[in-house]
Amino acid sequence: MDMYLTTTDHIVRARGILLLGQIMSHISFKWLDVNAITTLSDFFTSRLSDWQALRGALVGCLALLHRKSSVGTIMVADVKRLVEAFIADVQVQSLAAADRKMCFEIFSWILDHYPEAVKTMDDELLYWICQSIDEEKDPECLKLSFHVVEVVMKLFPDPSGIADQFASDLFELLSKYFPVYFTHGAGDNLGVTRDELSRALMHAFCASPYFEPFAIPLLLDKLSSDLPLAKLDSLKYLDNCIHCYGADRMVTHASAIWFKLKEVLFSLSSDQLLSSGSPKDAENNKNQIISEAEHCLKTAVTYIHSSDRDIFINLILLDEDIVNNIHSVTTEENSIGSSLQALGSVVSILAGSSTYLCTRVFQAHFKRLVDILGNSAGFDSQHLSIANGSSPASINYGALYLSVQMLSSCREVAVASLEGVPAEESWWLILEEKLDQIIHLFGKLLTIDSQPTQSAVRKECVSFAVKGLLILATIPEQCSLLLENAYENILLMLTLVITSKYENAHLWRLSLKTLTSIGSSAVELHASKREMVYNRIVVDKIIRLAESCDASMPLNLRLEACFEVGTASMNYMLRVARSLEETVITNISQLMEV
Repeated sequence: MDMYLTTTDHIVRARGILLLGQIMSHISFKWLDVNAITTLSDFFTSRLSDWQALRGALVGCLALLHRKSSVGTIMVADVKRLVEAFIADVQVQSLAAADRKMCFEIFSWILDHYPEAVKTMDDELLYWICQSIDEEKDPECLKLSFHVVEVVMKLFPDPSGIADQFASDLFELLSKYFPVYFTHGAGDNLGVTRDELSRALMHAFCASPYFEPFAIPLLLDKLSSDLPLAKLDSLKYLDNCIHCYGADRMVTHASAIWFKLKEVLFSLSSDQLLSSGSPKDAENNKNQIISEAEHCLKTAVTYIHSSDRDIFINLILLDEDIVNNIHSVTTEENSIGSSLQALGSVVSILAGSSTYLCTRVFQAHFKRLVDILGNSAGFDSQHLSIANGSSPASINYGALYLSVQMLSSCREVAVASLEGVPAEESWWLILEEKLDQIIHLFGKLLTIDSQPTQSAVRKECVSFAVKGLLILATIPEQCSLLLENAYENILLMLTLVITSKYENAHLWRLSLKTLTSIGSSAVELHASKREMVYNRIVVDKIIRLAESCDASMPLNLRLEACFEVGTASMNYMLRVARSLEETVITNISQLMEV
């Protein structure tokens, strides 16, 4: 093929070199010795300066790089010469899209599989990468170029290295593509989706802590956009950047991050978002953004810290808006709204992040919330009677909601801890102090009479009271011996509902599901003492209910109760099944005798 590879006829030469490159692609599984590979590498590398035959050279280079070690691979020294030739001879942005894609594929492969070939290079490498990426618009090329930036920045972690020097230039190029907008139609068959492209750009943003001074201000600024896509991507990128940049760098942005997240969580409405869809689409966008903001806040609370570990939690707990919101929702009866939900999310995220943060939140608010809840309905914790009713109009829904959210978070902390809560940690001590009071309050709320004009409020109050009892009954028993009595009291309350409050379908089924969840939790946590108590209080009573000839409670409800409780554990189900079998046989025998 010599004459076709060196002829002065550029058309024939280009076809000859392309043919050789394609042959190399098709024989990539055939063994070649080192000398042959080096000779081919030198040839294709030398052809990179021949712009009329460049495509064939690119195909050949890529084929050599893709060879596996079992059939002979290109040497690192050859790869280094290839990179140097690229830097000297290839102007990527002057090429067609297909050729640009091959250039990025070659560099991406080199950086992934031959990093030692470029680690010793100077700033010419980064300068060439900047030039090659600048003004790129093809989606597939962009995806590859973002990966090139990601990998090359990770190869030079030295603070005084070339990555640090070029961070500003590289990020300026990346920032032009954020957020990623896809203007191509669905039928364009581009081979890359908007989500894939956005994910590749996000990984490039997170590739190096040297991007932090440029990335964080950009992301926070884009959070103010009216476009749902910009807000969502900003939150996703911010979440990942917090992970990757490290606490020392992120702590300087703590205040700005909190204020932007607070703005999204408390002030965002679907009317603020530009949308070409229906109002339902706008509402879905809002919910997505809020969910992403909550996730980002949890990441920030977990990862942004310094020698003063209180820096981020103090920003939140001492925030004037948070203080005012808590005061507002706990002084307005039946305060159900987005502000309360946002406040509950913030409190829950804080308290659920660690034992220390849970303690801080409990110290700041829990006692007061329980007292407000008790006082709002005129409850006296020493004289509560489960037989008496109460009006839902007097219940402070805000205090109830926030109390249950905090309990849910402390349970998460307790379950996540492999050992019992240390004595010096005080969140559990605060809960112990209010444990009897709050259990009695929840029990009292179960007795709220159904009032048609306030049925929605009643159901909300009852649902949260039952949820609170479920949380308390499923906190690991190693937290405190006091939980033994509390556990029994909760089971007795809920079982009483099953046996005597079946006229209230909502409360009855809610209590039954809760009893089942409590039983399952005892089995999952291998709490043998609790399993014994559950058998004695719940399973025994439900079995007696099924065996009873008392027709006051419908048979279908008795059977439903047996089935639901049985699903909590195989042992419980066996007990229920045997009891039902014996009851059926006994009844049939009695009928036969008659």
